[in-house]
Amino acid sequence: MTKEITKIPGKYTGSGQGKESEINLEVEVGSDKIVNVKPLDKYAPDSLADNAFKKMAQKIVDHQSVDVDVVSGASETSRGIIEGVKEALGKAQVDFAALKENSSHSTTSGKKTVDVDVAVVGAGGAGVAAALAARQHGASVALIEKTISPLGASTFAGGMFAGDSQQQKEKNAVVSKKWLYDEYMDASQGYMNSILVRRIIDESGKTVDWLNENGAIMKLVDAGTGGSYDHIGMPATLHGYQEGGTKAVTKLIEKFKSLGGQMYFGFAGQRLLQDENGNVTGVVAQGDDQVLHVNAKKVIIATGGFGGNPKMRKEYLGDVSTQGQVLQNTGDGLNMAWDAGTAHHINGSTHYFWQTFSDEDIGEMAKIVGPNWMPINALADFPNLRVNNRGQRYASETHALDFAVHGAELSEQPQQTEFVVLDQAMLDKIKEGGTVAIEDHYGKWKDHREFYMEFNFPTDTDEAIKREHEKVDFTALLDKLSSTNVVSIGKTIKELAQRMGVDEENLQNAVDQYNNAKKKGEDDLFFSDTKRMIPVEQGPFYAVKFIARNLGTLGGATIDEKMHALAPDGEPVPNLYVAGADASGMYGKAYVDFEGGTLGFAYISGRLAGIDAAETAKAGK
Repeated sequence: MTKEITKIPGKYTGSGQGKESEINLEVEVGSDKIVNVKPLDKYAPDSLADNAFKKMAQKIVDHQSVDVDVVSGASETSRGIIEGVKEALGKAQVDFAALKENSSHSTTSGKKTVDVDVAVVGAGGAGVAAALAARQHGASVALIEKTISPLGASTFAGGMFAGDSQQQKEKNAVVSKKWLYDEYMDASQGYMNSILVRRIIDESGKTVDWLNENGAIMKLVDAGTGGSYDHIGMPATLHGYQEGGTKAVTKLIEKFKSLGGQMYFGFAGQRLLQDENGNVTGVVAQGDDQVLHVNAKKVIIATGGFGGNPKMRKEYLGDVSTQGQVLQNTGDGLNMAWDAGTAHHINGSTHYFWQTFSDEDIGEMAKIVGPNWMPINALADFPNLRVNNRGQRYASETHALDFAVHGAELSEQPQQTEFVVLDQAMLDKIKEGGTVAIEDHYGKWKDHREFYMEFNFPTDTDEAIKREHEKVDFTALLDKLSSTNVVSIGKTIKELAQRMGVDEENLQNAVDQYNNAKKKGEDDLFFSDTKRMIPVEQGPFYAVKFIARNLGTLGGATIDEKMHALAPDGEPVPNLYVAGADASGMYGKAYVDFEGGTLGFAYISGRLAGIDAAETAKAGK
């Protein structure tokens, strides 16, 4: 018999802090149970936030408890929902001890067994490509994904590289395979599997064409159109998403399902099945209330690395590494592959790319100005003086818009932290003439619009040109945010250093050295292009704190050019493949410095793994 949990049943509101904004909700409370949880905010239908709220609300009502697991891929949203429900229950004067006694914490209620030719673990770019390619080559396929909807690096990327797509051929813009190979060699300094790299390059154009044929619409765009000023003039490699990554991956999944593929959202891979000879024979995955047991002739691991796993980052990358952008990528697939006998191969490669703010700092800024903190990202788009958390100038600022290089440089600084230092004169110029008064980044495309979508938002050169000509007064926003750890303001450099918490002498020396290099037209320290340097002379002075932006880890499992997982002796682990960010061999320490490299490897390696798995499964090999 259930106990009474409140004497004042009714509907109560609550709120909690999500990743970037407050979550508002309503809880209907009966005398002895939680009746309903509904959002008061509007979410786009079938968006991650929409699906996460529905899932969390269902869990809370089904379990009659706020002590439920968060939704994979939406952990901060989930915690915000729990916080809001707790607040609403508090207003209802709920007896939490009675609620706990009533709660029906569910345990695994059943097991489902599936028999297929190929099982794919992970439904990002690599996994979806693998599943679709395998199905198109005649295999029965089960695709398993632990999140509740498409999510991962492939859903927020801008596009993939290719050297000889049909579009490049039609525009007479085929990129030399030697140039692409040399770029990989320069980035890796030889720490790459050259056989694998050459095959990936060779298959790049075919893969772009295949993706377009299957609904993931990509279009060739000029290098530098996404704001990487240093890439302007480089060969055009990027085929940008035209409808966004989430739409592209979703359409590929729908194509897979339309061909008879089996899609299982909400199931996290737990372990691989092997026979007495070590042959991989399937995979076990765990859902909220069910175990999925998949018997398969071939298994493809594509779970996106371990950027969201603090313990693994510390173990394999060291004491300081910023959190990966995709929180649900926690190394599940790598641990499964290693346990099955795949060789460890981690050479410290992390996809550092540009800079960002910590989640804590975003939360603090959002409390003050809501989403209106976002414009201050623009202040990192220029070669301003940059110092580390000791107040030292640490690199050429004219690398700041070479995102891969700058991200790598920043990752090597203490606590992977930098401050962008600017003066009032720069802000006044922007107020009077827009950011184009500082540096023109998009004028090249004035009469030649380029468009693609990154982070599922438009990257449109026409809009970028308008935006950089808009007169903006950043002073008021910076003043509002000066109470956070992000923005520091000082009338003098000494006062600025004190507010930043850095060594006063170091910061003054950095400012002096930078300004002197600008004046004499030569930077003796880091050899910046002095024509682009922006003096720090007129107070008040400002500093904006950023951290390294880690898109995720790259590598961990040794593979060959067919994406076979390899054991320490160099022989394949029977029936096992690894694709995408879980696989080693494409990168050394750093991310390749042309556009679309990582997404390209994900889609290409996944497609190739799927084809080989299907053909060998059908042939009984």
